[in-house]
Amino acid sequence: HGSGGFRNYVLSSSDDPAKIDTMEMVHNCEKGHVIVSTGPYMEVSLTPANADRSKRSIPGDDVAIKDGKCELHVRVQCPNWLDVNRVQVFLNGRPEPKLNFTRRTTPDRFKNEVVKFEASLPLELKSDTHIIVATIQEDGTVGRVMGTQWGNLPPTAVANPIFVDVDGGGFKANGDLLDVPLPIE
Repeated sequence: HGSGGFRNYVLSSSDDPAKIDTMEMVHNCEKGHVIVSTGPYMEVSLTPANADRSKRSIPGDDVAIKDGKCELHVRVQCPNWLDVNRVQVFLNGRPEPKLNFTRRTTPDRFKNEVVKFEASLPLELKSDTHIIVATIQEDGTVGRVMGTQWGNLPPTAVANPIFVDVDGGGFKANGDLLDVPLPIE
C-alpha cells in the first residue's frame, strides 16, 4: 500500500480530531513544532534548570537561557509492533557522546512497555546551541504493517531543533559546516 512511510507529529491543543483547528496546525508547522517519524512517537522539551515545566520550550522554539543550565526532557513511545534501542542528542548538529543512550550500553534507560524511553537530562551549554534529539531501532524495521515499500525502514523519529540563546544576543549559529563542504561564498 502507499500510505507513506514518514509521519509528521505537529503540536495541537487537542487530540480530538473534531476539535483540531486547521490554522493552529498551519501556525505550529510554521513555528517548527514538528517531529518526523516512521513510527515512534517522541516528545522533546527543554526547561531552564530548576524551573517548572510550564516554562518549557519545544522543537522549533527559540529560548534564552542566560546561564546555559537547562534540562532536556525526552519521552519515546512505540506501538507493539516496533521498538527503539537508541536515543541520541545532537548539539549544534554533532552527536554528543555523553548523550548517546542505547539498550546495550545503558539498558536501565529503556523499558519494554509503551513508553520505551523517558529521561530528564541536565545540560550546561557554554554557547548558543541548537538541540536535536533522534531515536532509532538500529537493525530493525517498522515491518509489514507499513507495506512492502516502507516496511523495511527502521523505526526512527527526529525532532526539529530547539534553539538556545546563552549570551542574550539572540540565537546565532556557530557556523560549523559539520565537515561537509558546501558550495557557499
